[in-house]
Amino acid sequence: MTHVGEPDDELRSDFFSLVVRNLPEAVIVTRPDGVITYVNSTTESLLGYSSEELIGQPMRKLVPPDPSRRADPVKWLAKWAAASDLEQSRFLELTARRCDGTDLTAEVRVREGPIEGQQRYFITVRDNTERRLAQIALKDANLRAERLLLVAADATVTIDSDHRIIFFNPAAERMFGFNVDEVIGQPLSILIPSQFRDDHDSQVHSFAQSKSPSRLMSERAEVQGQRRNGDVFPLEATITRVSAGGRLTFTAQLRDVTERNRTKAELIERERRIRAVFDNSREAIVLLDPNGRIVEANRSAHTLTTLGQAEIGRPIWETAWLGGQNAPGPGGALEQAVRKAEAGVGGILTIDRAAQRARLSITITPIPGQDETIQYILVEAGETQVP
Repeated sequence: MTHVGEPDDELRSDFFSLVVRNLPEAVIVTRPDGVITYVNSTTESLLGYSSEELIGQPMRKLVPPDPSRRADPVKWLAKWAAASDLEQSRFLELTARRCDGTDLTAEVRVREGPIEGQQRYFITVRDNTERRLAQIALKDANLRAERLLLVAADATVTIDSDHRIIFFNPAAERMFGFNVDEVIGQPLSILIPSQFRDDHDSQVHSFAQSKSPSRLMSERAEVQGQRRNGDVFPLEATITRVSAGGRLTFTAQLRDVTERNRTKAELIERERRIRAVFDNSREAIVLLDPNGRIVEANRSAHTLTTLGQAEIGRPIWETAWLGGQNAPGPGGALEQAVRKAEAGVGGILTIDRAAQRARLSITITPIPGQDETIQYILVEAGETQVP
């Protein structure tokens, strides 16, 4: 019979010396009352005690009482030993005390069996510090990500491999008019107009087979969403594929672009109107950059003068398009007027056209940008008859 303070002899045999003692996991054997009868070499290196310091000592030496722990490890040995590996892996994690007084977060497994007819508990201990820290970091990261998604301006919708909604943030609720409880578990099709559903399903399937982790869905065609009230609206959608734990999920970041499309259409219409006025004005209009180089000229400028597309990008005073003796060459009246406009001073210049009884009245106007520096120079020219 094994007495208090004596090691279990069977565990000191050659076989156990080669196998148990050198296992990569710490092994501790106790009696039902929690007294330690055996430890392997990994236990010694992990906890900093020698086997002589532990054999015959109570388990509480390694797991001191903790007010925050609901269960006394010694009293729960039988209960833990009867639990399955799955249950133990989910719930059995203890904080052990090393010889130097520091704590060790440990993953523990317990089994029960006899040695020489005496009941024993076989406890394996694995350092779980790194995994625990990684779990805490992952939990914190997931919490931050979830909170960011909850306050994000863009709608976020996540679906599983069966295209059923598993996440729906507040922005998505506002966008589509559904409460989160109404859509979780529902097919994504409730958010897509019926005429686009088949095409959308095929796009998601194609994306699932691709190597790209994310895709801008509107690259192929405009994406349309459907609100709870049936209204259809344009969307900008970026979809990301994630595979975790054998589960494939798709997360879409969605933005309602109704206002942006309306603004874009208004800008296009406004540009069309300005272009109509610019191109059909009876006066010649030339737009210069701040250095006097030609940026653009309207039809009347081409008709009234000999200005061609080849002149675009050249300083206006280096062109012979006015045909007047004061126009060409550096230092002429036209260059001087443009130089003044570069400094913000506009003016009116009159030039006689060569070999013609005609005169050009030229108005030069500096156009400042938002920072008040000159962004463009507008040159307007009209022909008048010389008396």
